[in-house]
Amino acid sequence: MIKTDVIIIGGGSTGCGIARDLALRDIPHCLIEKGDFAVGATGACHGLLHSGGRYAVNDPEAAAECISENMILRKIGVKCVEQTGGLFVRLPGDSKRFRDMFLKSCEETGISTEVLSPSRALDLVPNLNPSLEEAIKVPDCSIDPFRLCMLNITSSQKRGGEILTHNRVIDIIREHGRCVGVKVQEESTSEVSEIRGKIIINAAGAWGDKIASLAGSGVPMTLSKGSLIITNHRLTNMVINRLRPSSDGDIIVPNEAVCLAGTTSITVNDPDESEVDPAEVDIIATQAQQMLPDFGSTRLIRTYAGVRPLLKADGGDDRKISRGFRIIDHKNGMFSIIGGKLSTYRLMAEKISDRVMDVLGLKTRCRTAELPLEGQGELSGYPLSKRLKTLENIVCECELVTADDVERVAMEIGTRRIGDIQHRTRLGMGPCQGGFCTYRALGIMQETGKMTPEESMHVLREFLQRRFKGIKPALWGDQLREEQLVESIYLGILGMEQEQ
Repeated sequence: MIKTDVIIIGGGSTGCGIARDLALRDIPHCLIEKGDFAVGATGACHGLLHSGGRYAVNDPEAAAECISENMILRKIGVKCVEQTGGLFVRLPGDSKRFRDMFLKSCEETGISTEVLSPSRALDLVPNLNPSLEEAIKVPDCSIDPFRLCMLNITSSQKRGGEILTHNRVIDIIREHGRCVGVKVQEESTSEVSEIRGKIIINAAGAWGDKIASLAGSGVPMTLSKGSLIITNHRLTNMVINRLRPSSDGDIIVPNEAVCLAGTTSITVNDPDESEVDPAEVDIIATQAQQMLPDFGSTRLIRTYAGVRPLLKADGGDDRKISRGFRIIDHKNGMFSIIGGKLSTYRLMAEKISDRVMDVLGLKTRCRTAELPLEGQGELSGYPLSKRLKTLENIVCECELVTADDVERVAMEIGTRRIGDIQHRTRLGMGPCQGGFCTYRALGIMQETGKMTPEESMHVLREFLQRRFKGIKPALWGDQLREEQLVESIYLGILGMEQEQ
């Protein structure tokens, strides 16, 4: 049994941020995650570090939080933030009145803007729609959510924080009406263990209400599914937004070697309802093409969806729900933190950690906005080409991952899961989507004694099935031909067959 002061449930950006904040205040803690880090909304976002422009008109409080945190993360997370800049593009037919409201709201919320003529915008992004009326430059950035989580966790681990991934919370232990611990079940062995603590923080995102219900409580959330698509190369080096009220498919974000386009907003009842409807792919691709005409002839390599844990709203458009956050004191030893965005994860962690300090009667202040994220020295940063200078024995050509990277991560965290390596190295996140590198990585894991050939075949089959789930909605044209090639490699050359 583990005993600690604070139990954190959830390993997304907020949970990892809380672990870092508490670690820097010398508060013993244990973080519990049912999968790997960033497997929920954090890892299924569009990788945009918001300037706040998207929310300036309808949600000024969230916009002000975004721009403030944007500037902080640029300083403390240099190796996981690419300072791309962003454009809000006004196309023919888009409202001039909204444009004026946008500029006024940005000024009021502290978001710097620069109005660009069509020719100046095209100088910055040559493949923009040439019929654009104008563009407004804002300080948007691209951010790697997986790196972000790992770097936050590094601070926790260096200071003795307990980190339990692939452990699902199955019960909240209550004594005399108070929450005093949790029971967790390990994914591989099904072994059940107990963790005891003085305070429990529910940072489970879209699963927050399910966790709260284990303690006889609830949290007021609206669950909103957002789907996105990935292109096979970078179409732009700046974030591109449509200058209009938020709607489907109006953001394109450069991310390492690819672009992410999205998103949709569909109310769901279950946080595990993350299937992408092919109709969503059509909507996103059509809207993205209006901003970048080249999008129409670009190969789409994957789709994915995440479920946003928004503050509760009754009916209406999910996009009108505030992206602010809320802390709930359940008055039984448990706190829940809901809402918010990846861009404001650090602020959310600071506020909930302040509440923890109040309960514990301690005064140590937050330092997460001042100290750089630890562990960045080992990362290459941006642009991606920086990695080429020192690379040998490349396993994943798309993301420039080496055999040493795979072996190091497998040994450091003792994993037998290819997804865990993917989250820490970006293996298989590029144009081939793991089709040409996964079997190589599994071979390395066999050579290091992490798994047997039979086990690696089982892992490979599971990976290919998950991969196909994301690729299936985008199977047409060049992507269909690529998938037929991958199928031929695995079923023909490698002789893989379905398990009997």
